[in-house]
Amino acid sequence: MAILHPFQGMRYNPNRIKDLRKVVCPPYDVINPQAQDRYYHNHENNIVRVELGQDNPDDAPTNNRYTRAAAFLKDWIKQGVLERDPEPSLYLYKLDYVLPNKEKKALKGFFTLVELQEIGKGKIFPHEFTFPKAKQDRLRLMHACHANTSPIFMLYSDPAGAIMTQMERSVDEVHPLVSFVGEEEVRHRLWRIFAPPVLTAVSDSLKEQPLFIADGHHRYETALNFRNEMRERNHPTGPQPFDSTFVFCSNMDDAGIALLPIHRVIMNPLPCDLKTLKQRLNKAFEVSHLEFNNATETSVRKELFQEMQKEGRSATVFGMYAKSEQAFHLLKLKSASAAPGSKALDGLDVSIFQRTILEEAMGIADPAAKKESLIQFVKDEEAAVKMVQGGSAGLVFFLNPTKISQVRDIVLAGDRMPQKSTYFYPKPLTGLVLNKF
Repeated sequence: MAILHPFQGMRYNPNRIKDLRKVVCPPYDVINPQAQDRYYHNHENNIVRVELGQDNPDDAPTNNRYTRAAAFLKDWIKQGVLERDPEPSLYLYKLDYVLPNKEKKALKGFFTLVELQEIGKGKIFPHEFTFPKAKQDRLRLMHACHANTSPIFMLYSDPAGAIMTQMERSVDEVHPLVSFVGEEEVRHRLWRIFAPPVLTAVSDSLKEQPLFIADGHHRYETALNFRNEMRERNHPTGPQPFDSTFVFCSNMDDAGIALLPIHRVIMNPLPCDLKTLKQRLNKAFEVSHLEFNNATETSVRKELFQEMQKEGRSATVFGMYAKSEQAFHLLKLKSASAAPGSKALDGLDVSIFQRTILEEAMGIADPAAKKESLIQFVKDEEAAVKMVQGGSAGLVFFLNPTKISQVRDIVLAGDRMPQKSTYFYPKPLTGLVLNKF
């Protein structure tokens, strides 16, 4: 069973921090160096100093970004910049946002702790593989700080929405603890729930439910590794704080969850020339061309994505754009090239892309992270196009987003998707609530 635990979260003291926008940041894995520097300059107490500290030229085993993160956290608690809530609580969190197509949505969920379970032995299921380097980084941070700064994004299934309805009824919706509009015009609101009957009801409702890791696989596996290390070192006789980890739980049946596509940018030099690639693609795909000029590129690209969305309802389709060409290409998979197996994983767009385009057409036998020098994963279509136009990349393949139903089916079948198959949006902020143990 999935065991949830209310907890005494640590939050920024509103008497010390008047504008939360200056001290929060996204999760570490979506922060680039430019953004990291910006968060550093936003405020001396910005949580990025703990979540993703900067390296210094004179770093040493006893003075590095991990030791500095621990020192910042300890100092902020001592100074009263961060305060622990008095009662064990769940934290209702809502994010109002607008998709690139201007559709308005609201992601709803709550912060809690969940008892750790070994992968494959309980009710917690991953959907993607992980990278060793990222887990090493997060483990060093956890050893230094004894804290979870970013929540793991988990999904549960509640078609009737009863759990969220009960939580919403238990708070004053008009007066949240936190309310501000942050980056990308996302509105963040937070409430604290500590009434025992509500806490018990929510925990009981999820006991028999599977939980799916949407985002934060590295953090979950790191928390498991940390727990196992601590058990081996200390031989505890009872429950310990490190037996659980910090999560954001959201209902996968709620329309407020969005999955965005992650496009594949093929870096120069290309593994084969463009003429050969097109000949190979014609074997597996019906190819349509959407020509443009400098004045019409944006509108034609919009047309491409509209066609991808429409055709993608009943077929597997990709978009393609290559440097020096004044056209986008719509690739529609031929029925004869459909997935050979019946497994849900075989029919996933990213799996078909990997097999038919990367392996068969381009000869890239080992994609994903091991070939970062050949492939970059980019969620922003504009940025991907500019990489091609600027010459650092030879071409880009555009993908439709993975469907959340596909994630559920693949996970329940015991499979995992290739890396960078999903991009859940928006991301719960780091710094609204921390778990310090």
